Amino acid sequence: MSTATQFVFDPYSPGFDADPAPTYRYLLEHEPVYYWQQGGGYLVSKYRDILAILRDPRFSRSLRDSRHYRPLPDIPEYHDYKVALENGLQMVSPADHMRQRRLLNPALTPKAVDWLREETRARTLEALARLPDGEVINFAPLVELIPLQVIRRLLAIPAEYEDGFLQFARGTLESITPGLEPARFDAVVRGLAPHFTEIRRVIAARREVPGDDLLSAMIHATDEGARISEDELLGLVATLIAAGSDTTVHTLRFTLLNLLRHPEQLELVRRDPSLARAAMEETLRYDLFSKLGAVLYAREDVEIRGVKIEKGATVLPLTPAGGRDPEVFARPDEFDIRRADLPEAHNFGVGPHTCLGVHLARLEAEVVLPIVLGYFEELSLAGEPRFQPHPFFRVMAELPVRVRRRAAAS
Repeated sequence: MSTATQFVFDPYSPGFDADPAPTYRYLLEHEPVYYWQQGGGYLVSKYRDILAILRDPRFSRSLRDSRHYRPLPDIPEYHDYKVALENGLQMVSPADHMRQRRLLNPALTPKAVDWLREETRARTLEALARLPDGEVINFAPLVELIPLQVIRRLLAIPAEYEDGFLQFARGTLESITPGLEPARFDAVVRGLAPHFTEIRRVIAARREVPGDDLLSAMIHATDEGARISEDELLGLVATLIAAGSDTTVHTLRFTLLNLLRHPEQLELVRRDPSLARAAMEETLRYDLFSKLGAVLYAREDVEIRGVKIEKGATVLPLTPAGGRDPEVFARPDEFDIRRADLPEAHNFGVGPHTCLGVHLARLEAEVVLPIVLGYFEELSLAGEPRFQPHPFFRVMAELPVRVRRRAAAS
């Protein structure tokens, strides 16, 4: 990686998932704006540039602003995906985007989601109780269902849909991967069709028997208040399921991994559970599970650090690299949950597309991490994690942990 001519950004190369830091370091030092041929977009690595792009109205998240945009074909299996995509938060106009967010925001404030702490606690204890016996345990599956179960409770979705909606979340996120092969995209979208049918089934049942839950409120806003359309309702429910489940699974896994790699930091959280949120935030800065970050499109010709970016070009603010930017973070390659500059890490975005579920994700970290760490007398990393291929995320398939159980938990 010593010269620009030798360097090729390849997030699918062997070893990248285990340690992408050298790649990000090269980009920060040598090519902070880099054209990624395979993904067909510009990678932007400097953290201040990333924040500026996320706030800049010249960049859009709507596929309609991409020079490669082509309307999806009118195939029956594509119908609901197309409806949800075109009416969801990423593709609607800025005015419609704000209208949709205003509907959801009151249900997702810190105070509004606080009632889900006990639900999160109960689901975490259930997951721990299901762990197999033994001295070395794979922790990767431990948190797999917890975020989805919390979202399911928020929307009051029956448990029977749990497995299907987890697959739905993963497929939806994969479908928006830059450079995804057309054949793979087709397979993913076709695979989502039955899950969209399930979502419509849940909406229809709740419309018949409404309750005191967010989904009922959204349906009421559609039927009585006319604040959102039926198509927007489908898009919003799909977004909540996809964005609120799988991403938090990865966040929790990587937070556990980094605490296990830094036992002194783990002990800080064990002694002071209020540091759990800081542990999650520092993990998102230091070791983000995403390989790329957000996907944006230039709405006009733009220049960044002397690099001309054409209208319609794909721009990827490379958040995992930005978290290691020494111009913003002191000792960027050190994991320190008590670092003074942690507030500079805007891990859930800035501007109009700040993550809707930020407070729910933080709540889950505040609850899950102390319970897991306190459940065992001792726990330590028993080996390096194993990753499975994924176009967008660093997916941890195995996280081997050596444990000594407390007497009460035996």
